[in-house]
Amino acid sequence: MDERIYQIAEQIVEIHQKAYEVYLPLVEDVCSRTVSEAELSHLFDYLLDFACDEKTLRLYKKVCRKYLYVYPKCIKFYIEAYREMWEDENK
Repeated sequence: MDERIYQIAEQIVEIHQKAYEVYLPLVEDVCSRTVSEAELSHLFDYLLDFACDEKTLRLYKKVCRKYLYVYPKCIKFYIEAYREMWEDENK
């Protein structure tokens, strides 16, 4: 049983690493130009699923900082969505 739990934990770590590798270039692209609110929301929807991982959370925050004054309502929504989804889990 302990071995199976260890294997599952390893797989979760691998999935988070793969997600980070996929989202890093997308975040770099979105932060290098100004995108529509719809494109931004689309990216946030995917990033949010993996924002429990510290590296992906850094990407999430980078996008928030970049677009805070461009789409403040959108950023506020996704900050609140993050808090609702992950904050209690990280305490």
